[in-house]
Amino acid sequence: MGSAARPARLGGAFLLIWSGRSLSLLGGYVQYLALPLWIRQVSGSTVAGLLALGMNFVPQIVCAPFAGVLADRFDRRRLVIAVDLAAFAVAASLALSVDPHRLGWVYPHLAVLQVLSALSVPAFMSMLPDVVPSGRLLAANSLLNASAGAAVTVGPLLGTALLAHSSITVVVWINALSYLVAAGCMLPRTPGAAHADAPAHGRVRTQLWQGLTAVRTDPVLRSTVAAEAPWNLCFGAASELVLMHFGASALEHAPGLFGLGAGLGSLSVTLILARVRRDVPAASLFTVAVLGTAPVALAVAWLAAGGDTWRVVLAGLLLGVHAYLIVIGPTMHCQQRPDQRFRGRVTAVRRAWKAVWQLAGLGAAALLTQWVPVPAVVACGGVLATAAATPWAWRALRADRPHRPAATAAPVPAPTGGGAR
Repeated sequence: MGSAARPARLGGAFLLIWSGRSLSLLGGYVQYLALPLWIRQVSGSTVAGLLALGMNFVPQIVCAPFAGVLADRFDRRRLVIAVDLAAFAVAASLALSVDPHRLGWVYPHLAVLQVLSALSVPAFMSMLPDVVPSGRLLAANSLLNASAGAAVTVGPLLGTALLAHSSITVVVWINALSYLVAAGCMLPRTPGAAHADAPAHGRVRTQLWQGLTAVRTDPVLRSTVAAEAPWNLCFGAASELVLMHFGASALEHAPGLFGLGAGLGSLSVTLILARVRRDVPAASLFTVAVLGTAPVALAVAWLAAGGDTWRVVLAGLLLGVHAYLIVIGPTMHCQQRPDQRFRGRVTAVRRAWKAVWQLAGLGAAALLTQWVPVPAVVACGGVLATAAATPWAWRALRADRPHRPAATAAPVPAPTGGGAR
């Protein structure tokens, strides 16, 4: 009897995909910080380096809705493979042509890689619930995000070390080969990975409207994305603010210590959730994370007021744990609630919406910090985020209870498996 009640294993098909995405994520984060630092070194321009980092945001807003249309129109597994192979070709081209005297050639490569990443995520995340057993979606998502946490922790350190002791070409080649490995791990056909229903057809405008309608007419999705707007506006830039605050402190290695803490926090909470053996409602996870924003913000603000090593690491740890908890609920809603035909578009709509408010929050925080200390901005932002988002999160929780899916697996990865980078 106990054996019959035991949830099914994730299975070899998922573990192969997870391995490929994990390596792809690691390759992406090896290049993520090293390439902008290299641009800063060879150009002498901070703006040139920041421009390379800034290219991560725009494709999410511009391309994500159209990526959702593609995810719902074509076979998702084949689409992810095609995108990974295209990304390998672009990254290999960059590795062959990267040169201090041709920096202008680097930016188009980065832009195309980010566009391809934006195209891959909705297809991969929409496919995931179809390849894991019933009741194991939380575990699958958590394992993918554990890989992201490990990649965030190790990747930048490895990338900067390779930049210092080898060359930028080696860094870029590692990223390129990681795309190839990820594509290879997707090649074996997995049960349920293809569309169960007829793919979407019609004009792109009509399909985009169908994705928006799927979000608007579902009370849980509608309330969830409504809650994410004020949350990201008020607290979405907290990690960046605290990182910059510690970067200006007297502690030389504060940014690296903060990143280490954030990576360990994300990794630890995802590994814990990956071992959960029962169905945990996504709406409950999201509501708890929203309610926890104010206490986390006040604690981080207190920690940021000092410059000790333990304060820096602990602040990163708290924000790393909370950053995962706030995204896992909405991610699972987009996987579980829509009809399979609309999953890609729903995921893409939510990602584009979230990116818009993240950018707005980052801009607002940059303005406020001209007159208000960073700890005060973080503390007030966290309290406002909880106050503004809680009513909507509570609505999503109440709407989810009577009609919650029977299993957290499918009817339906940051950056996130490699398919989420």
